[in-house]
Amino acid sequence: MTITSYLVLLTNITEQFLIVRLSKTVCSFKASRIRYLGYFVLILTILPAPLLMNKPDFCPGELLLALQLFYFFGRLAAYSIIFSEISLRVLYIFLQTMSPPQIYMNICMAFIDDYELCNLLSFIIDSVIIACILIYLKSKKMELVVRKVIESLPKKIYINVLLISYIAAVFVMGENKPNHELYYKRYILPSMIGLVIFAFSIIKISISEAEKKTTIDMLSKQVENEVKYYEKINSIYGEFRSFRHDFKNHMICLGSLIEANEKDKALDYITEIENLSSVEKKQFNTGNIIIDALLNDKNDRAATVNSVILFKGMVPTTGISNVDLCIIMANAIDNAIEACGKDTSDDRKEINIEADFQHGYFFFNIANPIFEAVSIKSNNTIATSKSDKEHHGFGVSNILRTVRKYDGEAEMSADSGKFTLDIQLMLRAEEV
Repeated sequence: MTITSYLVLLTNITEQFLIVRLSKTVCSFKASRIRYLGYFVLILTILPAPLLMNKPDFCPGELLLALQLFYFFGRLAAYSIIFSEISLRVLYIFLQTMSPPQIYMNICMAFIDDYELCNLLSFIIDSVIIACILIYLKSKKMELVVRKVIESLPKKIYINVLLISYIAAVFVMGENKPNHELYYKRYILPSMIGLVIFAFSIIKISISEAEKKTTIDMLSKQVENEVKYYEKINSIYGEFRSFRHDFKNHMICLGSLIEANEKDKALDYITEIENLSSVEKKQFNTGNIIIDALLNDKNDRAATVNSVILFKGMVPTTGISNVDLCIIMANAIDNAIEACGKDTSDDRKEINIEADFQHGYFFFNIANPIFEAVSIKSNNTIATSKSDKEHHGFGVSNILRTVRKYDGEAEMSADSGKFTLDIQLMLRAEEV
Protein backbone atom coordinates (compact mmCIF):
# COMPACT_ATOMS: atom_id res chain seq x y z
CA MET A 1 0.00 0.00 0.00
CA THR A 2 1.52 3.30 -1.11
CA ILE A 3 0.71 6.92 -0.37
CA THR A 4 -0.68 7.19 -3.90
CA SER A 5 -3.13 4.36 -3.09
CA TYR A 6 -4.49 6.24 -0.10
CA LEU A 7 -4.72 9.44 -2.15
CA VAL A 8 -6.71 7.51 -4.75
CA LEU A 9 -9.04 6.35 -1.98
CA LEU A 10 -9.48 9.92 -0.72
CA THR A 11 -10.11 11.43 -4.16
CA ASN A 12 -12.51 8.59 -5.00
CA ILE A 13 -14.56 9.37 -1.88
CA THR A 14 -14.48 13.08 -2.74
CA GLU A 15 -15.61 12.33 -6.29
CA GLN A 16 -18.53 10.21 -5.03
CA PHE A 17 -19.67 12.91 -2.59
CA LEU A 18 -19.57 15.48 -5.41
CA ILE A 19 -21.60 13.14 -7.65
CA VAL A 20 -24.23 12.84 -4.91
CA ARG A 21 -24.29 16.60 -4.49
CA LEU A 22 -24.67 17.25 -8.22
CA SER A 23 -27.40 14.60 -8.51
CA LYS A 24 -29.37 16.24 -5.69
CA THR A 25 -28.97 19.63 -7.34
CA VAL A 26 -30.23 18.70 -10.80
CA CYS A 27 -32.62 15.82 -10.03
CA SER A 28 -34.55 17.20 -7.03
CA PHE A 29 -34.25 14.10 -4.87
CA LYS A 30 -36.08 14.25 -1.56
CA ALA A 31 -34.00 14.41 1.60
CA SER A 32 -33.60 10.94 3.11
CA ARG A 33 -33.83 10.41 6.87
CA ILE A 34 -31.20 7.69 6.64
CA ARG A 35 -28.91 9.49 4.22
CA TYR A 36 -26.00 9.29 6.66
CA LEU A 37 -26.31 5.51 6.54
CA GLY A 38 -26.09 5.84 2.77
CA TYR A 39 -22.92 7.92 3.03
CA PHE A 40 -21.45 5.29 5.36
CA VAL A 41 -22.25 2.49 2.89
CA LEU A 42 -20.78 4.62 0.08
CA ILE A 43 -17.49 5.06 1.95
CA LEU A 44 -17.49 1.37 2.87
CA THR A 45 -17.81 0.33 -0.78
CA ILE A 46 -14.86 2.53 -1.79
CA LEU A 47 -12.48 1.18 0.90
CA PRO A 48 -11.45 -1.90 -1.15
CA ALA A 49 -10.17 0.38 -3.96
CA PRO A 50 -6.44 0.17 -2.93
CA LEU A 51 -6.62 -3.64 -2.82
CA LEU A 52 -8.30 -3.75 -6.22
CA MET A 53 -5.57 -1.52 -7.69
CA ASN A 54 -2.55 -3.33 -6.27
CA LYS A 55 -3.96 -6.91 -6.27
CA PRO A 56 -1.60 -8.26 -3.59
CA ASP A 57 -0.50 -11.92 -3.74
CA PHE A 58 -1.98 -12.76 -0.34
CA CYS A 59 -5.47 -11.89 -1.60
CA PRO A 60 -7.12 -14.81 -3.50
CA GLY A 61 -8.81 -14.22 -6.80
CA GLU A 62 -12.27 -15.10 -5.47
CA LEU A 63 -11.96 -12.45 -2.76
CA LEU A 64 -10.83 -9.85 -5.30
CA LEU A 65 -13.83 -10.69 -7.49
CA ALA A 66 -16.18 -10.34 -4.52
CA LEU A 67 -14.58 -7.00 -3.58
CA GLN A 68 -14.90 -5.84 -7.19
CA LEU A 69 -18.62 -6.65 -7.21
CA PHE A 70 -19.05 -4.98 -3.83
CA TYR A 71 -17.15 -1.91 -5.06
CA PHE A 72 -19.46 -1.46 -8.03
CA PHE A 73 -22.88 -2.59 -6.87
CA GLY A 74 -22.44 -1.37 -3.29
CA ARG A 75 -22.48 2.16 -4.70
CA LEU A 76 -25.87 1.50 -6.30
CA ALA A 77 -27.22 0.45 -2.90
CA ALA A 78 -25.63 3.53 -1.29
CA TYR A 79 -27.21 5.84 -3.89
CA SER A 80 -30.62 4.25 -3.30
CA ILE A 81 -30.31 4.88 0.44
CA ILE A 82 -29.05 8.47 0.04
CA PHE A 83 -31.71 9.39 -2.52
CA SER A 84 -34.39 7.42 -0.66
CA GLU A 85 -35.62 5.63 -3.75
CA ILE A 86 -34.95 2.63 -5.96
CA SER A 87 -35.62 3.86 -9.47
CA LEU A 88 -34.35 3.99 -13.03
CA ARG A 89 -32.85 7.44 -12.53
CA VAL A 90 -30.76 6.16 -9.59
CA LEU A 91 -29.59 3.26 -11.78
CA TYR A 92 -28.82 5.75 -14.57
CA ILE A 93 -26.71 7.91 -12.25
CA PHE A 94 -24.82 4.80 -11.13
CA LEU A 95 -24.15 3.67 -14.69
CA GLN A 96 -23.26 7.15 -15.92
CA THR A 97 -20.64 7.67 -13.19
CA MET A 98 -18.68 4.54 -14.11
CA SER A 99 -17.27 5.49 -17.50
CA PRO A 100 -15.79 9.04 -17.10
CA PRO A 101 -13.00 8.06 -14.61
CA GLN A 102 -12.14 5.09 -16.84
CA ILE A 103 -11.86 7.39 -19.87
CA TYR A 104 -9.66 9.89 -18.00
CA MET A 105 -7.42 7.10 -16.67
CA ASN A 106 -6.81 5.57 -20.09
CA ILE A 107 -6.03 8.98 -21.56
CA CYS A 108 -3.48 9.53 -18.77
CA MET A 109 -1.96 6.08 -19.40
CA ALA A 110 -1.12 7.15 -22.92
CA PHE A 111 1.36 9.61 -21.41
CA ILE A 112 2.16 8.17 -17.94
CA ASP A 113 3.28 4.60 -17.19
CA ASP A 114 2.41 4.64 -13.49
CA TYR A 115 -1.02 2.94 -13.11
CA GLU A 116 -1.69 4.27 -9.61
CA LEU A 117 -0.81 7.81 -10.59
CA CYS A 118 -3.11 7.60 -13.63
CA ASN A 119 -5.91 6.35 -11.38
CA LEU A 120 -5.35 9.25 -9.00
CA LEU A 121 -5.35 11.77 -11.82
CA SER A 122 -8.56 10.33 -13.27
CA PHE A 123 -10.45 10.86 -9.99
CA ILE A 124 -8.95 14.34 -9.57
CA ILE A 125 -10.02 15.33 -13.10
CA ASP A 126 -13.53 13.96 -12.57
CA SER A 127 -13.84 15.72 -9.20
CA VAL A 128 -12.66 19.04 -10.63
CA ILE A 129 -15.11 18.84 -13.55
CA ILE A 130 -18.06 18.01 -11.27
CA ALA A 131 -17.05 20.76 -8.82
CA CYS A 132 -16.84 23.31 -11.67
CA ILE A 133 -20.33 22.32 -12.88
CA LEU A 134 -21.72 22.72 -9.35
CA ILE A 135 -20.05 26.11 -8.85
CA TYR A 136 -21.33 27.33 -12.24
CA LEU A 137 -24.92 26.23 -11.51
CA LYS A 138 -24.84 27.86 -8.08
CA SER A 139 -23.25 31.11 -9.26
CA LYS A 140 -25.70 31.50 -12.17
CA LYS A 141 -28.66 30.24 -10.06
CA MET A 142 -29.54 27.80 -12.80
CA GLU A 143 -30.47 24.80 -10.63
CA LEU A 144 -34.20 25.11 -11.29
CA VAL A 145 -33.72 25.69 -15.02
CA VAL A 146 -31.45 22.66 -15.42
CA ARG A 147 -33.84 20.59 -13.32
CA LYS A 148 -36.76 21.48 -15.60
CA VAL A 149 -34.72 20.72 -18.72
CA ILE A 150 -33.67 17.33 -17.38
CA GLU A 151 -37.26 16.48 -16.48
CA SER A 152 -38.47 17.42 -19.97
CA LEU A 153 -35.87 15.43 -21.92
CA PRO A 154 -37.14 12.22 -23.56
CA LYS A 155 -35.79 8.91 -22.26
CA LYS A 156 -34.08 8.24 -25.60
CA ILE A 157 -31.70 11.12 -24.94
CA TYR A 158 -30.58 9.57 -21.64
CA ILE A 159 -30.04 6.19 -23.27
CA ASN A 160 -28.03 7.74 -26.10
CA VAL A 161 -25.83 9.74 -23.72
CA LEU A 162 -25.12 6.58 -21.70
CA LEU A 163 -24.42 4.60 -24.87
CA ILE A 164 -22.01 7.14 -26.33
CA SER A 165 -20.11 7.48 -23.04
CA TYR A 166 -19.54 3.71 -22.89
CA ILE A 167 -18.55 3.59 -26.56
CA ALA A 168 -16.03 6.37 -25.89
CA ALA A 169 -14.68 4.42 -22.92
CA VAL A 170 -14.25 1.28 -25.04
CA PHE A 171 -12.39 3.14 -27.79
CA VAL A 172 -10.09 4.93 -25.33
CA MET A 173 -9.34 1.72 -23.44
CA GLY A 174 -8.44 0.00 -26.70
CA GLU A 175 -5.45 2.30 -27.16
CA ASN A 176 -3.72 0.78 -24.14
CA LYS A 177 -4.47 -2.89 -24.82
CA PRO A 178 -1.51 -4.98 -26.04
CA ASN A 179 -3.68 -7.43 -28.00
CA HIS A 180 -5.52 -5.01 -30.28
CA GLU A 181 -6.97 -7.67 -32.59
CA LEU A 182 -8.65 -9.64 -29.81
CA TYR A 183 -9.89 -6.45 -28.14
CA TYR A 184 -11.26 -5.26 -31.48
CA LYS A 185 -13.30 -8.44 -31.95
CA ARG A 186 -14.66 -8.51 -28.40
CA TYR A 187 -15.35 -4.86 -27.70
CA ILE A 188 -14.77 -2.39 -30.52
CA LEU A 189 -16.82 -4.22 -33.18
CA PRO A 190 -19.94 -4.44 -30.93
CA SER A 191 -19.34 -0.80 -29.98
CA MET A 192 -19.40 0.16 -33.65
CA ILE A 193 -22.83 -1.46 -33.93
CA GLY A 194 -23.90 0.56 -30.90
CA LEU A 195 -22.53 3.69 -32.55
CA VAL A 196 -24.65 3.05 -35.67
CA ILE A 197 -27.73 2.58 -33.49
CA PHE A 198 -26.84 5.82 -31.71
CA ALA A 199 -26.55 7.67 -35.03
CA PHE A 200 -29.95 6.45 -36.21
CA SER A 201 -31.47 7.37 -32.87
CA ILE A 202 -30.05 10.89 -33.08
CA ILE A 203 -31.48 11.26 -36.60
CA LYS A 204 -34.88 10.10 -35.37
CA ILE A 205 -34.77 12.51 -32.44
CA SER A 206 -33.72 15.35 -34.77
CA ILE A 207 -36.68 14.64 -37.06
CA SER A 208 -39.00 14.58 -34.05
CA GLU A 209 -37.60 17.88 -32.80
CA ALA A 210 -38.01 19.41 -36.27
CA GLU A 211 -41.66 18.33 -36.31
CA LYS A 212 -42.15 19.83 -32.85
CA LYS A 213 -40.52 23.08 -33.97
CA THR A 214 -42.81 23.19 -36.99
CA THR A 215 -45.86 22.65 -34.80
CA ILE A 216 -44.69 25.33 -32.38
CA ASP A 217 -44.12 27.77 -35.26
CA MET A 218 -47.61 27.11 -36.59
CA LEU A 219 -49.19 27.49 -33.15
CA SER A 220 -47.22 30.68 -32.58
CA LYS A 221 -48.55 32.09 -35.83
CA GLN A 222 -52.10 31.17 -34.83
CA VAL A 223 -51.63 32.82 -31.43
CA GLU A 224 -50.21 35.92 -33.14
CA ASN A 225 -53.25 36.10 -35.42
CA GLU A 226 -55.59 35.66 -32.44
CA VAL A 227 -53.82 38.47 -30.58
CA LYS A 228 -54.27 40.78 -33.57
CA TYR A 229 -57.92 39.78 -33.82
CA TYR A 230 -58.57 40.52 -30.14
CA GLU A 231 -56.71 43.82 -30.44
CA LYS A 232 -59.06 44.72 -33.26
CA ILE A 233 -62.09 43.72 -31.17
CA ASN A 234 -60.73 45.82 -28.31
CA SER A 235 -60.33 48.79 -30.65
CA ILE A 236 -63.93 48.43 -31.86
CA TYR A 237 -65.14 48.12 -28.27
CA GLY A 238 -63.24 51.30 -27.39
CA GLU A 239 -64.98 53.12 -30.21
CA PHE A 240 -68.35 51.89 -28.98
CA ARG A 241 -67.57 53.14 -25.49
CA SER A 242 -66.52 56.52 -26.84
CA PHE A 243 -69.69 56.79 -28.92
CA ARG A 244 -71.87 55.71 -25.99
CA HIS A 245 -70.22 58.37 -23.82
CA ASP A 246 -71.35 61.11 -26.24
CA PHE A 247 -74.68 59.47 -27.04
CA LYS A 248 -76.62 61.43 -24.38
CA ASN A 249 -75.30 64.76 -25.65
CA HIS A 250 -76.15 63.79 -29.22
CA MET A 251 -79.73 62.95 -28.18
CA ILE A 252 -80.08 66.37 -26.48
CA CYS A 253 -78.92 68.14 -29.63
CA LEU A 254 -81.20 66.05 -31.85
CA GLY A 255 -84.15 66.66 -29.51
CA SER A 256 -83.55 70.41 -29.68
CA LEU A 257 -83.47 70.40 -33.48
CA ILE A 258 -86.67 68.36 -33.70
CA GLU A 259 -88.45 70.61 -31.21
CA ALA A 260 -87.39 73.62 -33.31
CA ASN A 261 -88.84 71.80 -36.34
CA GLU A 262 -85.37 71.81 -37.99
CA LYS A 263 -85.89 68.51 -39.73
CA ASP A 264 -83.18 68.94 -42.39
CA LYS A 265 -80.63 69.99 -39.80
CA ALA A 266 -81.56 66.98 -37.66
CA LEU A 267 -80.97 64.65 -40.61
CA ASP A 268 -77.63 66.32 -41.34
CA TYR A 269 -76.69 65.91 -37.70
CA ILE A 270 -77.49 62.18 -37.85
CA THR A 271 -75.25 61.90 -40.92
CA GLU A 272 -72.43 63.64 -39.07
CA ILE A 273 -72.80 61.23 -36.16
CA GLU A 274 -72.48 58.29 -38.55
CA ASN A 275 -69.33 59.80 -40.02
CA LEU A 276 -67.86 60.35 -36.55
CA SER A 277 -68.17 56.66 -35.77
CA SER A 278 -65.38 54.71 -37.41
CA VAL A 279 -66.80 51.43 -36.20
CA GLU A 280 -66.28 48.90 -38.94
CA LYS A 281 -69.39 47.89 -40.79
CA LYS A 282 -69.97 44.31 -41.76
CA GLN A 283 -68.38 43.75 -45.16
CA PHE A 284 -69.20 40.08 -45.73
CA ASN A 285 -72.29 37.95 -45.28
CA THR A 286 -71.31 34.32 -45.91
CA GLY A 287 -73.91 32.72 -43.67
CA ASN A 288 -71.18 31.76 -41.21
CA ILE A 289 -70.28 34.46 -38.66
CA ILE A 290 -66.85 32.92 -37.99
CA ILE A 291 -65.93 33.14 -41.67
CA ASP A 292 -67.41 36.66 -41.82
CA ALA A 293 -64.97 37.74 -39.13
CA LEU A 294 -62.12 35.91 -40.86
CA LEU A 295 -62.82 37.60 -44.20
CA ASN A 296 -63.08 41.01 -42.54
CA ASP A 297 -59.69 40.51 -40.92
CA LYS A 298 -58.04 39.17 -44.09
CA ASN A 299 -59.53 41.98 -46.18
CA ASP A 300 -57.86 44.54 -43.92
CA ARG A 301 -54.58 42.72 -44.41
CA ALA A 302 -55.14 42.59 -48.18
CA ALA A 303 -55.64 46.36 -48.20
CA THR A 304 -52.02 46.79 -47.04
CA VAL A 305 -50.87 45.38 -50.39
CA ASN A 306 -53.47 47.36 -52.38
CA SER A 307 -55.74 44.34 -52.80
CA VAL A 308 -59.36 43.55 -52.05
CA ILE A 309 -61.24 40.33 -51.32
CA LEU A 310 -64.41 39.79 -53.36
CA PHE A 311 -66.63 37.03 -51.99
CA LYS A 312 -69.59 35.34 -53.64
CA GLY A 313 -71.74 32.53 -52.29
CA MET A 314 -72.43 30.89 -48.94
CA VAL A 315 -70.39 28.96 -46.36
CA PRO A 316 -71.95 26.07 -44.40
CA THR A 317 -72.35 26.07 -40.63
CA THR A 318 -72.73 22.28 -40.39
CA GLY A 319 -71.03 19.33 -42.04
CA ILE A 320 -67.53 20.73 -41.50
CA SER A 321 -65.98 22.16 -38.34
CA ASN A 322 -65.21 25.87 -38.18
CA VAL A 323 -61.61 24.99 -37.34
CA ASP A 324 -61.20 23.07 -40.60
CA LEU A 325 -62.98 25.83 -42.55
CA CYS A 326 -60.54 28.36 -41.12
CA ILE A 327 -57.54 26.16 -41.94
CA ILE A 328 -58.60 25.96 -45.58
CA MET A 329 -59.75 29.53 -46.12
CA ALA A 330 -57.20 31.34 -43.95
CA ASN A 331 -54.21 29.56 -45.51
CA ALA A 332 -55.58 29.98 -49.05
CA ILE A 333 -56.24 33.70 -48.52
CA ASP A 334 -52.85 34.23 -46.83
CA ASN A 335 -51.11 32.72 -49.87
CA ALA A 336 -53.19 34.91 -52.20
CA ILE A 337 -52.34 38.07 -50.23
CA GLU A 338 -48.67 37.11 -50.25
CA ALA A 339 -48.79 36.65 -54.03
CA CYS A 340 -50.45 40.07 -54.48
CA GLY A 341 -47.79 41.65 -52.29
CA LYS A 342 -45.14 40.76 -54.86
CA ASP A 343 -46.58 43.28 -57.32
CA THR A 344 -44.48 46.44 -57.35
CA SER A 345 -47.06 48.55 -59.20
CA ASP A 346 -49.87 50.62 -57.68
CA ASP A 347 -52.58 48.68 -59.49
CA ARG A 348 -55.48 47.43 -57.43
CA LYS A 349 -55.60 43.62 -57.25
CA GLU A 350 -58.60 41.38 -56.68
CA ILE A 351 -58.78 38.10 -54.76
CA ASN A 352 -61.95 36.37 -55.93
CA ILE A 353 -63.53 33.76 -53.69
CA GLU A 354 -66.55 31.62 -54.49
CA ALA A 355 -68.13 29.18 -52.03
CA ASP A 356 -71.25 27.06 -52.06
CA PHE A 357 -72.66 23.87 -50.58
CA GLN A 358 -75.26 21.55 -52.05
CA HIS A 359 -76.11 17.84 -52.17
CA GLY A 360 -73.78 17.16 -49.21
CA TYR A 361 -70.72 18.80 -50.77
CA PHE A 362 -68.85 22.03 -50.07
CA PHE A 363 -67.29 23.83 -53.02
CA PHE A 364 -64.55 26.43 -52.56
CA ASN A 365 -62.67 28.33 -55.23
CA ILE A 366 -60.12 31.11 -54.86
CA ALA A 367 -58.30 32.95 -57.63
CA ASN A 368 -55.62 35.62 -57.38
CA PRO A 369 -53.11 37.29 -59.70
CA ILE A 370 -49.49 36.11 -59.62
CA PHE A 371 -46.41 38.14 -60.47
CA GLU A 372 -43.74 35.46 -60.67
CA ALA A 373 -43.50 31.93 -62.06
CA VAL A 374 -45.28 29.33 -59.94
CA SER A 375 -44.36 25.68 -60.37
CA ILE A 376 -46.97 23.13 -59.23
CA LYS A 377 -45.53 19.68 -58.63
CA SER A 378 -47.29 16.39 -59.35
CA ASN A 379 -48.10 15.85 -55.66
CA ASN A 380 -50.05 19.14 -55.55
CA THR A 381 -47.28 21.09 -53.82
CA ILE A 382 -45.85 24.43 -54.84
CA ALA A 383 -42.15 25.03 -55.43
CA THR A 384 -41.44 28.09 -53.31
CA SER A 385 -39.14 30.97 -54.08
CA LYS A 386 -38.79 31.84 -50.40
CA SER A 387 -35.39 31.68 -48.75
CA ASP A 388 -36.94 29.92 -45.74
CA LYS A 389 -37.78 26.77 -47.69
CA GLU A 390 -37.80 24.60 -44.55
CA HIS A 391 -40.88 26.23 -43.03
CA HIS A 392 -42.65 27.58 -46.10
CA GLY A 393 -45.34 25.42 -47.70
CA PHE A 394 -47.04 24.30 -44.51
CA GLY A 395 -50.10 26.37 -45.48
CA VAL A 396 -50.68 24.34 -48.63
CA SER A 397 -49.91 21.05 -46.86
CA ASN A 398 -52.41 21.91 -44.12
CA ILE A 399 -55.07 22.65 -46.75
CA LEU A 400 -54.43 19.32 -48.48
CA ARG A 401 -54.42 17.43 -45.18
CA THR A 402 -57.82 18.91 -44.28
CA VAL A 403 -59.17 18.12 -47.76
CA ARG A 404 -58.13 14.47 -47.35
CA LYS A 405 -59.83 14.41 -43.94
CA TYR A 406 -63.18 15.04 -45.67
CA ASP A 407 -62.49 12.67 -48.57
CA GLY A 408 -62.27 15.67 -50.87
CA GLU A 409 -60.26 16.78 -53.88
CA ALA A 410 -58.09 19.82 -54.50
CA GLU A 411 -56.83 21.13 -57.81
CA MET A 412 -54.33 23.92 -58.37
CA SER A 413 -53.42 25.73 -61.55
CA ALA A 414 -51.19 28.65 -62.43
CA ASP A 415 -51.47 30.13 -65.92
CA SER A 416 -52.12 33.44 -67.67
CA GLY A 417 -50.91 35.34 -64.61
CA LYS A 418 -53.54 33.79 -62.34
CA PHE A 419 -53.37 31.16 -59.61
CA THR A 420 -56.50 29.11 -58.88
CA LEU A 421 -57.28 26.70 -56.08
CA ASP A 422 -60.44 24.60 -56.45
CA ILE A 423 -61.65 22.39 -53.59
CA GLN A 424 -64.53 19.95 -53.22
CA LEU A 425 -65.33 18.43 -49.82
CA MET A 426 -67.84 15.87 -48.65
CA LEU A 427 -69.78 17.34 -45.70
CA ARG A 428 -70.36 15.20 -42.64
CA ALA A 429 -73.65 14.93 -40.83
CA GLU A 430 -71.96 14.80 -37.39
CA GLU A 431 -69.78 17.89 -37.90
CA VAL A 432 -71.16 21.13 -36.46
